[in-house]
Amino acid sequence: MKDLNYISTSYTVSIEFAKSTNSVFDHLIELSKWWPEEFVGEKINLHTEFIFKIGDEHFSKNKVVEFVPDKKLVWLTTESNRNADGYDWSGTKFIFELTPTGDNTALRFTYDGVVLESESERLVQVCDMCIKELLYNFVVNGKAKDDFTNSTMGKNYTTTIDVPTSALEIFQRITNDVAKWWGGKDFSGTSTNTNDEFIINHPGAHYSKQKLIEVIPGKKVIWLVTASKLSWLENQGEWTNTKMVFEICTKNNSCLLHFTHIGLVPDKESFVRCSEGWDMVITEWLYNLILYDKAHF
Repeated sequence: MKDLNYISTSYTVSIEFAKSTNSVFDHLIELSKWWPEEFVGEKINLHTEFIFKIGDEHFSKNKVVEFVPDKKLVWLTTESNRNADGYDWSGTKFIFELTPTGDNTALRFTYDGVVLESESERLVQVCDMCIKELLYNFVVNGKAKDDFTNSTMGKNYTTTIDVPTSALEIFQRITNDVAKWWGGKDFSGTSTNTNDEFIINHPGAHYSKQKLIEVIPGKKVIWLVTASKLSWLENQGEWTNTKMVFEICTKNNSCLLHFTHIGLVPDKESFVRCSEGWDMVITEWLYNLILYDKAHF
């Protein structure tokens, strides 16, 4: 095995659910339903020991060291190994803390332990995927990890923004003002109600036709891409049949907008460039329109 360069790290990711702390905690402890690796063990409780593994590639043995119903869960990795290089993250703690915020629940997850220096960025991606996609979809939508295909599970592009305004304001900006934050003069059609269709056409670069297949005021909007042509791709129709999902979660004086492009996954040719594009469109252009009434176009 090659020499490994370890660094101590503590990475935290937070998310809010429009669910009670009891509901979130009950979903959280069903690790077999949402944690990306295979779970082997008994029902989670204080001092429970369990194993995570991916075939013969790697495994970890873990022990629950703190268990406070509806408030806190902590497990400690007591033994681990990755066969490819001998990477061992024993001694790492996985910490989940739940706090009620009105009728909602704020969840704070912390990875506190070691990581390979070369994999510190990957750790961030994995933690975000586990919490913002797998756990989020299980708690909010009841979707266990097995509901996702192997090719897309945990890999769809996703981002979340925290906007101090109402859910209705966010919803109206998403549906009524697409031309102001995505498309500009290259937008045509309507984007307000179920079955509405609109087109984004940047001549010589991007064409996509979207249909609204789910609209829940103040909560959720889903667009289905029914046709696409990205001229800079070898497979120019790569976006066709993908979905853009906007989910709004209300908290005290703010809201979380969770955006997922289902089907935009790392093995797609467009993934890197489109991920960078969505980062800008959602976290800057849409955010600025919602919060400051500042249209990009």
